[in-house]
Amino acid sequence: MNVLEQQLTTVVLHIPSLRCGGCLKRVTEALRALPGLEILTAALPTRSVTLRYARQQLELERIVEAVRACGHVPGELREAGQVVGEQSANGLGD
Repeated sequence: MNVLEQQLTTVVLHIPSLRCGGCLKRVTEALRALPGLEILTAALPTRSVTLRYARQQLELERIVEAVRACGHVPGELREAGQVVGEQSANGLGD
């Protein structure tokens, strides 16, 4: 793994209010506009977006703000850590 890959964080963001393809498109377009972020998958059936971002360039709060600006409230966020397994991040609700 090169140095750049080590600095990237992959997260799955659940957005319960996603109801249609238009909603999903608005959210993904807003996320794509953020620096240092790449969308890996976006799935309406699971109402989730999997993304990879560089923590050095982008804070998690900016991701949350971008989703909120589209009229959606992010729900659960799962982060794939350096160790085996996943961790839940708190504090994304109102």
